[in-house]
Amino acid sequence: MGRQNVGMMYPVWAPLTSHTEGSMPVYGTGRVIMEARTATINYTRNNNPDYGDDRIVDEDTGISEMSMTFESTGISDEDRVAVLGEEARTTGGGQWVSDTDSPYGGFGYIRKMRDEGVYKYEAWITLKIKFYEETQNTQTREGTITWGHPQLTGRAAGLDVDGTGKLRFQLHQSFDTIAAAKEFIDDMLKIG
Repeated sequence: MGRQNVGMMYPVWAPLTSHTEGSMPVYGTGRVIMEARTATINYTRNNNPDYGDDRIVDEDTGISEMSMTFESTGISDEDRVAVLGEEARTTGGGQWVSDTDSPYGGFGYIRKMRDEGVYKYEAWITLKIKFYEETQNTQTREGTITWGHPQLTGRAAGLDVDGTGKLRFQLHQSFDTIAAAKEFIDDMLKIG
């Protein structure tokens, strides 16, 4: 019957406040970013074979980079400031899109899985990621509504979280209930 991904929910972002080599990162207060639609993760692998005696004798296929494209049903002005680094205008209202760098943060969400006909809930957390908006598409209404959703692109950075020298990009864990998966994310990314 398989283990299929059949849904996505509960996107959470929290600012990365500090990290000491060999320990887990520390996050500030997290925030739920509207409703999740999609997350596409791309891993760049080293793909570096070592040849000897006219054949591959060893190979480095570790992850050297990770990027993500995330789409939600929307993004609030407050989330644009927190996640994208936009700045509130000091007088007259509004906020600036400028050359300010986006902040690093932790990003989590829940993947709903159908495991041999039974639903499971995988909590996924990217430990250190920086999101930015590459494009913004707006169009006129022509009859029925064409739903427009923001798409954020992010690049993750690996962290040594346990003193092994291995760079960790993501942590995930499966749960039997949505509530347990949310609790895992909430604890790590400081929601509530």
